[in-house]
Amino acid sequence: MSEQIAIKHKTEPLSLFRWFSASRLKESVLREQKEEYLQELAESIHDAYLEWQNALSNFENAEGKEMVDYYAYRIKASQIRYEYLLRKAKDAQAQ
Repeated sequence: MSEQIAIKHKTEPLSLFRWFSASRLKESVLREQKEEYLQELAESIHDAYLEWQNALSNFENAEGKEMVDYYAYRIKASQIRYEYLLRKAKDAQAQ
C-alpha cells in the first residue's frame, strides 16, 4: 500500500508538468492564430483602403451620369467596408 502511495506521488508532478506544458502549448498556438488573423485583417484593411481611394480617383474622372452614379456607389461601399474592417481590428486587439 505504501508503495502505491509513493508511486502516486512520483507520477503526480509528472502529470502536472504535462498539463502545464500542454496549457502553455495551447496558449502559444492561440497567440499564433491571433497574430495570423490580425495580419490577414491588416492586409484586408489595406486592400479596402486602396479600393476606396481608387473609387475616389475614378469618381473625379468619371464621364456621364451613369459612371458618376456608379463611382458614388463604389465610394460609399468601399468606405463602409473599410470602416467595418477597422472596427473588427480594434475589437480583435482589445481581446
